[in-house]
Amino acid sequence: MTTPFFKHDLPDITVNSDVENQLEQVYRQIKEIILNRQDCISGLLPASTAINIHGDYTDAWVRDNVYSILAAWGLALAYRRQAKKADRAYQLEQSVVKLMRGLLTAMMRQLPKVEAFKHTQNPLDALHAKYDTKSGNIIVGDTQWGHLQLDATSLFLLMLAQMTASGLRIVFSLDEVNFVQNLVHYISRTYRTPDYGIWERGNKLNHGVAELNASSIGMAKAALEAMNNFNLFGKDGGQSSIIHVVSDDIARTRIALDSLLPRESISKEVDAAVLSIIGFPAFAVDNEELRQKTQTQIIEKLQGNYGCKRFLRDGHQTVLEDSHRLHYEAHELKEFTDIECEWPLFFCYNLLNALFAGDKKTALEYREKLDALGVDVLGQRLLPELYRVAAENIDAEKAAPKSQLRVPNENIPLVWAQSLFILGCLLQDGFIEVDDIDPLGRYRIANKVDSPTVKVALLADDEQICDTLKKWAIPSQTRADIAPVQVRDASELSAAYIHVGRNDRLRLTGRPLRQLRTLSTSKLYILAGEPLLFLPQCMDQKSFYLTMDNKLLIERLRIELQYIAQHWDKVAPPLLIINIKDNMLTEKEGHLLIDFLKQLQQDNLGNVHIDLNFITAFLNTTSYEKIGYLHDFQFSPVCWETPERIFSTVMPEVITPNVPMSAMELSQWEQKSDFALIEQLTHSENLYVQLEMLMLISQRYDLDFDLGLSGLHGVPCRVRDLLEEVYARAGNQHLWAIVRRCASILGKYDINLEQSATDILVRQHHLTVGRSYSEQATLKRPIDSLQLLDLIKEFNDGDGCQQILIQELIIHLGMLIKSNPVLFKDMHTIRVGHILQLIIAQEKRRSSSSWDQAFTDILTLAPHQLAQRIDVVLSEYDNNENQRFQLELLHYDGSKHDLASARFQSNMNPHLGNLADWYAWREQQGSVGRESDLFLAGVWRLLHHCKGLMVGEKYNSSRRIDSENLLGQMTSGEQSFKLHINHILNKIHAPVYRQLCVETLNALAIIMENNPQLIIEDTLVVDILIGHAVRLCWLRCYPECIDEYDEYVSAAWQSFYQLSPHNVANGILDALMYLLDNHV
Repeated sequence: MTTPFFKHDLPDITVNSDVENQLEQVYRQIKEIILNRQDCISGLLPASTAINIHGDYTDAWVRDNVYSILAAWGLALAYRRQAKKADRAYQLEQSVVKLMRGLLTAMMRQLPKVEAFKHTQNPLDALHAKYDTKSGNIIVGDTQWGHLQLDATSLFLLMLAQMTASGLRIVFSLDEVNFVQNLVHYISRTYRTPDYGIWERGNKLNHGVAELNASSIGMAKAALEAMNNFNLFGKDGGQSSIIHVVSDDIARTRIALDSLLPRESISKEVDAAVLSIIGFPAFAVDNEELRQKTQTQIIEKLQGNYGCKRFLRDGHQTVLEDSHRLHYEAHELKEFTDIECEWPLFFCYNLLNALFAGDKKTALEYREKLDALGVDVLGQRLLPELYRVAAENIDAEKAAPKSQLRVPNENIPLVWAQSLFILGCLLQDGFIEVDDIDPLGRYRIANKVDSPTVKVALLADDEQICDTLKKWAIPSQTRADIAPVQVRDASELSAAYIHVGRNDRLRLTGRPLRQLRTLSTSKLYILAGEPLLFLPQCMDQKSFYLTMDNKLLIERLRIELQYIAQHWDKVAPPLLIINIKDNMLTEKEGHLLIDFLKQLQQDNLGNVHIDLNFITAFLNTTSYEKIGYLHDFQFSPVCWETPERIFSTVMPEVITPNVPMSAMELSQWEQKSDFALIEQLTHSENLYVQLEMLMLISQRYDLDFDLGLSGLHGVPCRVRDLLEEVYARAGNQHLWAIVRRCASILGKYDINLEQSATDILVRQHHLTVGRSYSEQATLKRPIDSLQLLDLIKEFNDGDGCQQILIQELIIHLGMLIKSNPVLFKDMHTIRVGHILQLIIAQEKRRSSSSWDQAFTDILTLAPHQLAQRIDVVLSEYDNNENQRFQLELLHYDGSKHDLASARFQSNMNPHLGNLADWYAWREQQGSVGRESDLFLAGVWRLLHHCKGLMVGEKYNSSRRIDSENLLGQMTSGEQSFKLHINHILNKIHAPVYRQLCVETLNALAIIMENNPQLIIEDTLVVDILIGHAVRLCWLRCYPECIDEYDEYVSAAWQSFYQLSPHNVANGILDALMYLLDNHV
């Protein structure tokens, strides 16, 4: 009979002697296991005392150190509660402080890495994940370890805040405050930064490929929330020791986390590491339903008798693992199925999480399991790192999972696990309360601010606009009306944030220059003593043209208001400033904006509550943030009026019909002198002519060429300046072709471009930005806007118009995936270039025009009209999507195993809708490319019936899907499998043929399912199958052509593309029977 850690049936803790004795027992264990191992100089702890073939555990891992000291912290809190042995409590507290300061010092020695990583997110710039226990120095090189472990840095920050809130003083100086502020900047992009994660390996193959990991993102979210406006000097600290967190970084992290869960990453469909973020210590999941779903999956798929597996097919420390190699081969992973090691550590998390949830029964069950899992070492029951299946029991365990006894490894104890177990026991036995070890109250999901009333105020550019709005009883004010409060562009707030955390002595610059979203601009700021409001970046017409379109502007404002309401995390309400310009109140579209503003005024915006009033009415109640010191930063000169247009008088501005120049005219002007071009530029009233003249000059020189003209106050005039003027004039007149061409030449991009791409990618879709699919043009992880623009330019040839449309489509898709995510179901790779081609093709069919004219017509569409085209393209994919894949659609006349008797029926065909024919249907389906889980499950089954598949370009080995390798490497439910199949299909450039391949694979999957005994001892080449299907279908209709078939191949293919899906499937069936009967 084993002795438990300490008794469950404790006497009343008011009996001081018993309490003191039990705490003394706990203290002795902590002293022997933890404190005696703490280095007296560095304060760091070794992860363990073990040195074996799996590694040297005597090093100090950041993660292990933080978790390992929690037991000492918990016991100190217990002594404080008992008001006994204050000296003992102080000793324990100082041990905690010494360790946390040891980690802080070790990281501060790597200041250049923190500074670099903020800008690059390069794994080689990452802080090291482990240090020498005695000195705190680095012990392995940048390339010798998967150092990029954002969860570890985030855990340190989270517990730094929790421990400081409990009364400990860990940060001593403003230099250290600035460093911690930079650590916040360091983790602020975790939502879009693949890392190696808690297991230090990234992808489960351990080939050094980083992934977006839910456990890292969740821990970063918790750290950012904990550090938000937190004072590192505690209750006695002033303004200078407060940490500032950009609210939009928290929101982005929340969105990314919710998109990943219940998965851990692309290669891990479930991972026990996520227990640390759905409960203690992170409590990072706000959605209770999602939290429960994630926990259930972990228990069902990973929990065993000795703990939880880390993840499925984890070979680490199993007896079958080759410990001399760091990585696995793909085919090896299946050998680890059902024999993965089980870690008691995760029962410790489950114990703590049950206690925080108030579930005493579950907590008792895990306590008893952990008591039984302890190993006797010198009179103590200690938790080993893991339990594994002995070599002689491998076959029996695989035959009957969870049936065999397991043995502990030699790493006893895993201090991290032992510490969490002690903490759980202290909590369960009443020595401490949950609020003691979570003084910030993160476990209370109800503390989250829900559905705030969003304050909205209108800033008019001038008094005339105020008067216009007043006629509609809509309140507004000018800049002069709200003085001394200043209103500035969001770009200036971004520039100010560069100095938050700046420390010249440490050579730290603060937050990198990045644009800020609406959560950040929806508050009043007191910066260096000045009261300021900031306009939302998404409304800046000069940066990009989408907000010149009132319909799209209104849609974007709806999304932003919903975003603010959903992610606002302050007690005081937000304040959104909407800048009203004269071009927004034109006769053509002004009424749309007025109607929308009336909706806001009447608080009639669905589930978002709005209060519209004067700016000055909100200044005393709105949320505000104070940043006291910004070094030498200076805002631009205060302007209380609308800035004047310096170059408005250089070219004639008359509202007249603007007619494009013909190709012949352009050819003639190309031959003329600079003087003639400039003369035409300054005299023509036609915006198209002005644009063409400027383009010709810029092609001869560059955008900064001095035209020899002057604007107001004698300011010299460059090509760039006049293009901006043409851009603004065309925007006022809604001449969208001119606007787009100017935007392309000037290199404009929307503030939301990077975020739109990120919104797609964090939802586990890939994004192809080229005109055709290629690996190089496909994004799998977020990148900066400039990198994205370079990719768009590289993989989309032309004069720039296609590039600007690609950018515009990405922004629309990013908005759409948030507002209507169901449209992207089963679309594993979003191919923007193909979507654009489909839109152009639809326009060509609609207008019966040429390809170039159809493209020009698309350029003239208002942005909201282009957005509607995208919506239509994606929406039509829902038309009978499930009907195409229902297994019962295949009927049988005779024997189940007789291929010849099984035919596909016409009721499997989807409705064509507004499409002209089946060719158009396939073009549409193949252009966007989406494959359902049912289709992918069919491909998974199909691979069990053949050696492999060759899809597209039958002589290209990269198109081969090898059954043995894939089935051995992946599981059917993991995202990597889906993306791999999608990647192979996306290499097929022609949309119609891509769809034909999908139909072929679907037909084969159904055939194989209904003939389970059929095994093909070769690779199925899709090209060959389709080729025979085309020939057989043609000859069935034209048997007289059998001898001259080669002359009719082109016609046969066109005819095949026009066949309905059920006839194509029957053609594939006939081709398969032909090949089997003839032993080809």
